[in-house]
Amino acid sequence: MLKPQQPKEGEPAKVWLFDESMLTRVSQLSSSAYDAYKEPQDDAIRPGGAIPLLSKTSLGLIAQYAAVGVIYGMLPGLGYPVFFKYLNFTGTQMASYNALLNICWALKVFLGILTDCFPIFRYRRRSYMVLGWTITFVACLVMAVKPFPAPFLGPELNDLSQAIRREIQSGSTTRATAADMAFVNKNAPQSAALWIFLSVVAGFGYLLADVAADAMVVQYAHREPMVVRGRMQSITFGVRFAANILPQAIFGFCLNGKVYGGTFDWSMSPNVAYGILLAPCLWAIAAAMFWIEEDPEDRISFRSYMHQLWDLLKLRVVWQICAFRFFSNLFFTFESTAAFPIMSKWANVSPLVLSWYSVATTALMSVCIFACGKWGLQWDWRRTIAITTVAVVVIDATMVFGVTWNLFRNPYIYVGGLLSDTIPGGIRWIIAAYCAVEIADMGNEGVVNALVTSIVNLATPFSTFLYKLIDSYFGDFRNLDADTTEVRWQVSATYFIAFSMKLLSLGFLVFLPSQKAAVQLLKRKGGASHRAAVLLVTGYAIALLFSLTTCIMALFPSTSCYRIAGGNGKPVVVDNVVICGSL
Repeated sequence: MLKPQQPKEGEPAKVWLFDESMLTRVSQLSSSAYDAYKEPQDDAIRPGGAIPLLSKTSLGLIAQYAAVGVIYGMLPGLGYPVFFKYLNFTGTQMASYNALLNICWALKVFLGILTDCFPIFRYRRRSYMVLGWTITFVACLVMAVKPFPAPFLGPELNDLSQAIRREIQSGSTTRATAADMAFVNKNAPQSAALWIFLSVVAGFGYLLADVAADAMVVQYAHREPMVVRGRMQSITFGVRFAANILPQAIFGFCLNGKVYGGTFDWSMSPNVAYGILLAPCLWAIAAAMFWIEEDPEDRISFRSYMHQLWDLLKLRVVWQICAFRFFSNLFFTFESTAAFPIMSKWANVSPLVLSWYSVATTALMSVCIFACGKWGLQWDWRRTIAITTVAVVVIDATMVFGVTWNLFRNPYIYVGGLLSDTIPGGIRWIIAAYCAVEIADMGNEGVVNALVTSIVNLATPFSTFLYKLIDSYFGDFRNLDADTTEVRWQVSATYFIAFSMKLLSLGFLVFLPSQKAAVQLLKRKGGASHRAAVLLVTGYAIALLFSLTTCIMALFPSTSCYRIAGGNGKPVVVDNVVICGSL
């Protein structure tokens, strides 16, 4: 491999510019020509040739992502119907549940190092897939067979009006009779500690398997010719989103009974929901053991591995792409706290319609990713992200301002309009993800891919904190019944800010190379900087510390109301005692 050019001693640091006309014109090749390839191509990153998409190894990897899609969609999604509605968790308890599930994701880089450096039975990827899914299987098995606590409001109270049910859940018994209160399980919110703990264990297990699968996808993507490199990523990510349809459908149609805050007269029990998760765990274990092929490797020197990783982090291409992924996501995920109140109060979107919307969004996202893998592998990354970002803003602004100013308040028009932004949003998401494959070296695929994806995830807590802080100066949007001109302007102001921030994310496109060949050229000739690597590691450490702080603060009632912990910044008063914040 060519070593990156180092600046001469005494020579000032420079910004590397290059003429993109130098790049190989792979865009002139049809990706359909891939089917005719029989031997490895010269522009593949590593030898071996692209694996057939219907080979056992490919299908084994696809099975891993199908399982990830089901588990990743189910465990966090059970929070609202099961813990918030069924068990009547408080907002603080819900924040704790979500925080515990998210803590593992903040440690993804360390799991990447684990899979890179410490093979089990000489296998760096397969063994960790089997181990991770076994952990998840055992945790889900216990949650499925151990009887789940009784609901806060027993099924005998299903005939009560929604208003009375909400009053009882909030602690008011004014309109409830003594007979009604006999069917209220006041201990329900304190009876689910085991399921929360096991959900965290299950989350750790499938994350470990996911990190190993991600690393293997990078390895096999490196063997693809440049003209089709990214196809394996598109297929695996597309399958992951497609598999997410199953939990979305379960939430909408099987966990929509009255004990879950829905309107159906029937529903499945929480134990059945956890039992469903056993199937993806089993098929993922079987696929890893019998389908995925991996060459056995000896354990490498950890010191040598870290030295190689440090040399990679010093490359301009690495910190430049990490900077793009972090700041672009920080600005693009800037939202408004009025989003859910608008959907509920002004657009009148019912839970059932919202369920259909979630299923349709997930399905359309999957289709967009598959389409990019078929036709979009040679699209210019900068131009595509710019176009799709503007499209998302235009579509969302049309829907939001139309509802806010009462031009239309039909739930089907509203969710239908928002559904259409999934097309540019999905394209933007997968196009931005393609660059991760290009910067990894042989042997550190796990940590590099984990670093780039973690950088994206760590930007979200910053974004959430910032928009909640800014929106707090415009009022409390939890109740939009006062549909006055002043309230509409306040809502509009928060969205003007949010959409402006999304558009500002385009300013960081200068850090993103235009295509795969540009990344490889920048990797070879972009130079290296010790100072930039130090800043990258320091910035990652700060972002990781911030993310862990938000998760830990959300665990405790005395700190969960603060915006940094994901709260709304309002004091929490229980029995005339302030337990969080100050009046």
